[in-house]
Amino acid sequence: MAAQLDYGYGMSKGVPGGKYDLSLDEVITRTNEEEDGVLKFGMAAMVGSTPGTTVKAAGAGATVAKIEGIVLHAANTEQDRKGRVVVPNNASVGIMRYGKIWARVAADVEPAYGDPLYVVTSGDDAGTLSNASGTDNVKINGCFIGEAEKEGIAPVLLTGTV
Repeated sequence: MAAQLDYGYGMSKGVPGGKYDLSLDEVITRTNEEEDGVLKFGMAAMVGSTPGTTVKAAGAGATVAKIEGIVLHAANTEQDRKGRVVVPNNASVGIMRYGKIWARVAADVEPAYGDPLYVVTSGDDAGTLSNASGTDNVKINGCFIGEAEKEGIAPVLLTGTV
């Protein structure tokens, strides 16, 4: 007789854009200029059309000077009508510039402790982080502080103005 041994009720270690721990951090507030759901918690954001006020998903044209930081998870964000939690257009978002956060990682990336941080700026993984320099990747200040989880996130340390 077979028995079910795994019910899958285990909690993940973190959520995209969640703080890794309670250590010192710096978070700024910006307005999302992207359409609903384009900007995601845990992804890199870059300066929008109004510097110092708006952000958009890191992508084409991103440079280290234009990367603002990582989008911080907001517990008060509501689900849409399809049950998805999305960052809406014109919503205020927290952007972590310094500290430890669970960030989205590019597909097939296997970071190790101490690996450098690169923002992917093209393709399906645009806005996620990688440990490889790549042609279009932008290096930011910080490092991975753990391995990637099955949810496609990994803990990172941002070490100052990105």
